[in-house]
Amino acid sequence: MKTFYKQIFVSIFLVGLFCSCVDFLDRVPDSEAFTDEDIFTDYTQSQRFIDQLLIPYLYFDDNDLLNDKDWGGMHGKRVYGLREHITDNIFHTSKTWHPSNAYRTGNFSNSTNEYWVEGSETRYTVIWKAIRVANLSIANIDRIPNATDEQRAKILGLAYFLRGHFYFMLLQGWGGMPYVTEPIDPEMNMDLPRETYTETARKIAADFQTASTYLPMIVSDEEWGRPSKMAAIAYKAKALVWGASVYANPTNDPKIWEEAAIATGQAIDMAEKSGYYRLIDMENFKKLFVDCDQETLKEVLFGRLFNKTGNAPYYCGIPSVEFGNSWTMAESVTENLAQCFPWSNGEPIDPATDEYKYTPYTGDGVNHTGRDPRFYQSILYNGAATPQVTAKGRKVEIWNKAYDNSSSRELSVNAQGNAIAGHTYTGYYVWKLFASAYASGGRTYVMWNYLRLADLYLYYAEAANRAWGPTAAPQGIAGFNLTAVDAINKVRNRAGMPEFDPNSPHAWLKPGTVAEFEQKIRNEIRIETCFEEKRFYDLRRWHMMTNPEIATMYGMYIEKTGPENFTYNVVPVGFNLQWKEFHHLFKIKNSDTELGPNFEQNPGW
Repeated sequence: MKTFYKQIFVSIFLVGLFCSCVDFLDRVPDSEAFTDEDIFTDYTQSQRFIDQLLIPYLYFDDNDLLNDKDWGGMHGKRVYGLREHITDNIFHTSKTWHPSNAYRTGNFSNSTNEYWVEGSETRYTVIWKAIRVANLSIANIDRIPNATDEQRAKILGLAYFLRGHFYFMLLQGWGGMPYVTEPIDPEMNMDLPRETYTETARKIAADFQTASTYLPMIVSDEEWGRPSKMAAIAYKAKALVWGASVYANPTNDPKIWEEAAIATGQAIDMAEKSGYYRLIDMENFKKLFVDCDQETLKEVLFGRLFNKTGNAPYYCGIPSVEFGNSWTMAESVTENLAQCFPWSNGEPIDPATDEYKYTPYTGDGVNHTGRDPRFYQSILYNGAATPQVTAKGRKVEIWNKAYDNSSSRELSVNAQGNAIAGHTYTGYYVWKLFASAYASGGRTYVMWNYLRLADLYLYYAEAANRAWGPTAAPQGIAGFNLTAVDAINKVRNRAGMPEFDPNSPHAWLKPGTVAEFEQKIRNEIRIETCFEEKRFYDLRRWHMMTNPEIATMYGMYIEKTGPENFTYNVVPVGFNLQWKEFHHLFKIKNSDTELGPNFEQNPGW
C-alpha cells in the first residue's frame, strides 16, 4: 500500500522559519518571523507550511521534540508505548535509569533537558507553535493567489483539524487554556484568562466540526495518514467525552454527559452508515497494531503508517533469541492488568481460587474454558504457543524457579529466583505490539492508532450510561437506537465475549446501576486499548491518579514444580506509583503565568 508517510518534504527555508516562529505568548510581529512573499504567495508553499505539522518525531503528537539527539529517539517517542510505562499497566524493566520511571515515582519534570518530554516546557512550547502555524494558515487562506477552492479547502480542513488536535494535547496535559484562533497581534493585551476544562473541550469540538466540513469522508491510499471527515467527527466526540469526564465534571452533570453522548452517537452513526468503517474480526485484531492491510484499516478512524525502516516507531519487546532480541530491554506487564481480562464466560478473576493458582491462563477446563480472547492477543505468558517457539518444539518459558534448577528461556533470574534487569519482573511480556514478521534486535515496528471505531463504541457506552443509564434509549440522535449496553456489546461480540444483559443469571454480566456499569465500562476500555498509550490520560480524566487500588504493582511469581506443572502466586513487585493530586495536570511554563494574574498556574505546582 502506498502511504502518506514516506517523508513529508519541508524545505530548509520552512523548517528554519518554523523553528524561528514564536509561541503564542511571545510579542513578536508576524513580519519578523516571515514575509508574505515567503509563504502565502504560492499554493504549494502554503500547503507545505501546514503539512509540516504532520511530521512524526518533530511536531505531531507526543514525539521526540529533541530531534532524536543521542538517545532522545529511544527515550522520546521512537519507542511506542512509553506512556503506558507510567501507568499501572506496564513498567520498563530497567527500573533505575529509564526516564519514564521518574513519572512513576511522582517526579514529574518540565525540564527541557529531559529525554522523555511528555510534560516538558519543550513540548508545551512546540504545541503552541503548532497552533500558531494553524492559525496563520487559516488567517491567510484568501491571500494564496493560485489556489482553487478545492485546494483552499484542503488547507483549511487540515488547519482546523490540527488546531483542534494540538489544543486537545494541551487539554490532556495542562487543562483548560485560552483558545487563540488568530495570530496574536504584538500590541494586544497578553493577560489572557484560561478557559475551563469543559469549555476548552467544547471549543476543540467546534474546530473538529469545522474541519469536517472541508475534509473527505475517506482519504485515498496515497494520502492515508491525513485526517478525514470521519476522523474529525470522531475527535469532536472524544473531546466532549473528556470535557464530561469526572475530572472536569465532578458532579457528573448528566447534561454535559448527554452532549458527549449525542456527539459520540452521531459519530458512530456516520461510521456505520459509511459502508466503509467497521470492526474487524478477532482473528486479525493484532494486525491493527503491527501489520495493517486494506481490511484492518477500516477500523482505524485516524492513524499513521510507517515504513519498517528508518525513522519508524519501534517497540522493544522480548529478550530471547527466538524473538529476535539481542538487547536486554523489555516491558513488564503488571498482574494488575492481567487480572482485568476475565474468564471467557465473563466471570471476573479471583486470584485466590485453585484454578488461578495452578492454571491461570486456561482455567480448569470445566467451569472455565479460558480467558477473554484479547488476553491471548495482548499478553505473552508462561506456556504460550507462538510461531517462534513452537517451531523449536517448545512453548514460551517464563518462570522464576524450577524443581530441577533449570532456567527458562524468556526469563533470566538471579540466585534468589528474581528477575534480572532487562527481563520481566511480573511474569508477562507485551504481545500486542510484537510483529514477528520483522522483529530484529528486539525492535518490532508498529503503526500508531490514535482512534479506532472500537474506541467510539466504548466512549459512547461511557457517555450514554451517565446521560441516560445503561439500557435507556438515546435522545437527540435521529434514527440511532444504541443503548450504552448495546454499544459495549459491539466490542465484546467482536472479542467473542458474552454480552452484558440485565436478564443474565450471572451477576457479572448484569449492567447493574449507573455507577456499577461505569466500572465495567472502564475495565472494558482498559482491556480493549491496553498498550495503545491511552491509560495515562484515562486515569487523569477519571480523577484516579491517587486511588490506592492503582498504586501497588503486582506480578506473578511462577514456580515449576514438575515437567508440566506450575504454581502461580501473585506478589507485589516493589515498583509502585507515587502520584499526587496535582499530577492530574502538568506544570505550565512559568513565563506564561507571569504575563498576568488571569493566566494561572495549575494547582500544586
